[in-house]
Amino acid sequence: MRRTFVGVAMALCLAASAVQAQTIAGAVLAKKEPHHHLAFEDSTLVVLRVEVPSRDTTLLHEHGPDYFWIALGQSEVVNARLGSPAATIRSEDGSVHYTVGKFAHVARNPGDRPFRNITVELVKPQTNPRNLCEEAVGGQPLLCPSARKPRDLGVTEKPAFETDQLRVSVLTFERGGQLVGAEADGNRWYILLNPADGAAMNAVRDDSGGATPIRRTEWRGGTWRPPAGHNWRISNGTGREVQVLEVTEKRR
Repeated sequence: MRRTFVGVAMALCLAASAVQAQTIAGAVLAKKEPHHHLAFEDSTLVVLRVEVPSRDTTLLHEHGPDYFWIALGQSEVVNARLGSPAATIRSEDGSVHYTVGKFAHVARNPGDRPFRNITVELVKPQTNPRNLCEEAVGGQPLLCPSARKPRDLGVTEKPAFETDQLRVSVLTFERGGQLVGAEADGNRWYILLNPADGAAMNAVRDDSGGATPIRRTEWRGGTWRPPAGHNWRISNGTGREVQVLEVTEKRR
């Protein structure tokens, strides 16, 4: 009897896992779709670097959680949601777009240039998404406190959008710009628009008051999460302007 119970329990767990992994028949998870390259994943964010070549089409893939994406270059893509008419989306370089999840679609690139973006899936449920200084959420007004405000030495911030759970901004680091953070700043993630910049964007844990960094840390797929319980800083050593996405989880 015990073996039978254990066997049934295991079967139910496997079935539940299968439903959780893929809930829309015929669709693969976005992070498994060949044009979506998994760059970073933790319990809060899944970062995908997406590239669809000219005249190419993705597989039918599913976005379970809500997500946002930022266009890398001017682009045009045909978005064909399962069960809905296809729609053409035109985006400018650097534009931010928020999308409610729980759907499957195919993306087709009809243009002559690759369609590239960074897609960030928000693992935890989100409520009340609203625009700040980007038209990220369709049909919502802009609530822009300041289109670009100074944040630190040679760093400015453009607030993009927020939900009740988090806030997303685009940071611009001038040459030599430096962003300093403290232990009390809460949970944050920094995502390079160009992951190659990680070689010269110095992210360090710094408990010495800025004198000597204790340890240089690595960008994982172009994403860095400052270490909990430590001061830290990011400095731009690339010799040119660099843009970085900042995701901040709000304190409850």
